[in-house]
Amino acid sequence: MAAGSGLPDLQGLFTDLGKWSRLGMHVKRWILLLVISCTAISLGIAFLLVQVYRTQPFPEWVYYVTLQNLDRSWRALIFLVFGVGGVGFSVVQLNRSLLLAVQPPYEQGRLVDIVYNYRLPQRRPHVVAIAGHRGFVALQHHRERYADRLTGISSVGDGLMPPAIEVEIARGASDRVLQPVDEHVTLCAELEHGTILTGADAIRARRGGVPIKRVFLIRPGEDATQVARANTEFVGACPTPVKPEVLQAIEEADVIVFGPGAFYVSIVPNLLLADVSGAIRASRARKVLIANLMTEPGQTDLYDVGDYVRAIHAYGGFTLDYVVVNSAYSDRVLNERYAASLATPVFAVNSVDGGAGRAMRKVGSEDGAIVIAADIASRMAERVPIPAGSREVPPGGSATTSIAVYRHDPAKLAGVLASLLGVTERALA
Repeated sequence: MAAGSGLPDLQGLFTDLGKWSRLGMHVKRWILLLVISCTAISLGIAFLLVQVYRTQPFPEWVYYVTLQNLDRSWRALIFLVFGVGGVGFSVVQLNRSLLLAVQPPYEQGRLVDIVYNYRLPQRRPHVVAIAGHRGFVALQHHRERYADRLTGISSVGDGLMPPAIEVEIARGASDRVLQPVDEHVTLCAELEHGTILTGADAIRARRGGVPIKRVFLIRPGEDATQVARANTEFVGACPTPVKPEVLQAIEEADVIVFGPGAFYVSIVPNLLLADVSGAIRASRARKVLIANLMTEPGQTDLYDVGDYVRAIHAYGGFTLDYVVVNSAYSDRVLNERYAASLATPVFAVNSVDGGAGRAMRKVGSEDGAIVIAADIASRMAERVPIPAGSREVPPGGSATTSIAVYRHDPAKLAGVLASLLGVTERALA
């Protein structure tokens, strides 16, 4: 067990060494100069100590401190290992302390990743997205400009992705949308007073009422009420086998993006698959949550950023690195229309001004995740069907009307993600 638990750390060490040794990192030359300089200093100190040792008497304890009771080869090895380790640790910590004073307030991560992303921006990341249909389309813009490829994992609780959306997402040769399981599973929700809702459509149709206590998956032939009673834990992992290509995509990912999308219908269901949540926990990829612009009536009423983060942590068992929340809600008329439908803007709860403003900035942290406020939304026109029976709808026919809505702006979202991940326009060169 101990060997198995230490293996990922050993693999990570070799991965980091591989990054430091890459051409173009501009690190090895300075390490070589540091080694030469330390060697020269060591030789000077050694010559001085030898001269003093030969001409001046020393106390008896010096004999043991200088390890003269050991063979000279062992003495040299011990001092060499101690010196190299001390210098390496000191240099890393010194650089990290200096970087804290100049790096952007939203930046975090290990020194090797910061230097690697800055020096080698041409290495564009592989992005895996667990999002809703519109979320996939929005993230496609990021893939086209900054990412190597985009792999979407469609939700097990939201049904099959519409063919038109799938074609738009998969138009890049390296892009693909994967169904995580072959077996049909059903998403269920248990409300606070014990009522069970079966099926994504039943959850999506809610417009208020008793809050959702938890969501879970049932397999064919299982009864939702019996499964809920049998599983007293908050989260019950579904053992349905996950396709190998989905697990491979998560393993190879540099970034895993959650959202945008219906939180309990498009994002959380995949975290209920034991294999998927386990693969995400084992992944070294950066994990980014794109917070929804508005709460969803009947599902995430009155949620703030912290509620979303804690739910992701509870269902997935992993810690997010970043949460991106919209900071610009300047359209009063549009805000009032959303409020009339019981939807409210999603803000960072510990930000005094809600993250207001358009500049990308850190506004706090939630459950270990850095919260970034940025302008990632735009007012857009969207056509929606007019309810049957309205005067605008002809008998036996249908009609649509145009309404103004908030939507994640693909270009703005791509720029924010690129800044977080250290990818810039230089990646296109």
